[in-house]
Amino acid sequence: MRTWTIPIALSIALIAGLAGCGGGGERPATPAPPTSPQTSAIEGQVQTTGAASDYELTLDGQPVPGALQADGRYLIEGVPPGRHRVAAIARDGMSGGYVTVELGEAERARAPDIVPEVGGQIVGMVTVKDDQGLRALEGVEVTAQPSGPVIMEEDETAVYPPPELPSFSAFTEEDGSYRIRAVPPGEYIVTVVAPGMEQGWRWVEVGLGRTAAADFLLRPTPVTGVGTVQGQVIGISEDGEVPLARARVTISTEIPWEPPGEIVEPPPPPELEPREGDDGDIPDATAIPRPDFTAVSTITDEQGRYSLNAPAGRAVIEVYLPGWEPAVAEIVIEAGETLVRNFELEPWDVELPPPPPGSDDGGDGDEAPPPPPDLQRRPAPQPPTPPFSGD
Repeated sequence: MRTWTIPIALSIALIAGLAGCGGGGERPATPAPPTSPQTSAIEGQVQTTGAASDYELTLDGQPVPGALQADGRYLIEGVPPGRHRVAAIARDGMSGGYVTVELGEAERARAPDIVPEVGGQIVGMVTVKDDQGLRALEGVEVTAQPSGPVIMEEDETAVYPPPELPSFSAFTEEDGSYRIRAVPPGEYIVTVVAPGMEQGWRWVEVGLGRTAAADFLLRPTPVTGVGTVQGQVIGISEDGEVPLARARVTISTEIPWEPPGEIVEPPPPPELEPREGDDGDIPDATAIPRPDFTAVSTITDEQGRYSLNAPAGRAVIEVYLPGWEPAVAEIVIEAGETLVRNFELEPWDVELPPPPPGSDDGGDGDEAPPPPPDLQRRPAPQPPTPPFSGD
């Protein structure tokens, strides 16, 4: 199990007030609306060791230009009621601090002081591959969530399950790039969710002053259901083309696959009485889970043809026949549609080593191992001659 190591002072601040929405995003600033009775304001102080101009103030991941003064004070006006996250992030992206503020209507709240801490950053690219080819995704949110228990450094105690900790996020630019700045050291699960796309995730470890990379290649989400894959397997040799019969075609998918039709549950077995000496814990035979499958296979006919039904989505199809080079390809199965995928195999004269004794291909496992090489035997020791005793 991976852990998330964090200093006690920082962890207390995070647990007490940093859990909230938003993060270190970098989208173009939206001008704040004028203050009205329905909006509120947030004021506070950034405790910087250097010039305040080296930091950028953000509200819910959006930059707030002109709000941070030279002495570290700030005032953000025109904020709607609710929970908001204020951050001061160094322009180099390696340090920053966050606070969470709850606002009521027409309220001017004083936020806790922001004390920047040294951390790291997460950068990467988000692209998508679809019918239009490979392209960048702009304006999608990438989120980093702490992973694993929290470890307190002073006494090295672990807190699990971890308390509610903040997530950090950013939005992709026009070229698909993103940068999550001022991330505390630790281990994170980075995720990206885009409408109509499969979710992507990566595990990264952020170190002090280090940059972790997490790139994503998203694909459209297929419609759930069952599709058909069919085709023909042909052998290509010096003698020409010949259909390959008895070739095994397998489709593997990450989606659990159940046999079509209604699954009839078996009748429950009769109740068993515990025997004398048993503790009474009798296994429940009805608790056996249903079998599921992540692969389906078939054999080609005399014309080398095959047909398989499989769950819609991305899958891997494999073709194998002894004496011919195996074929592997990635496919996308659409629900209710038929995908035609033909294969041309070439002769494969690779000599495989014989299976070891006792393996699945070398016997039933009960055969005796081969005898050791002949060794010159030593003469067996003779029993000692008993001493002669006269009459």
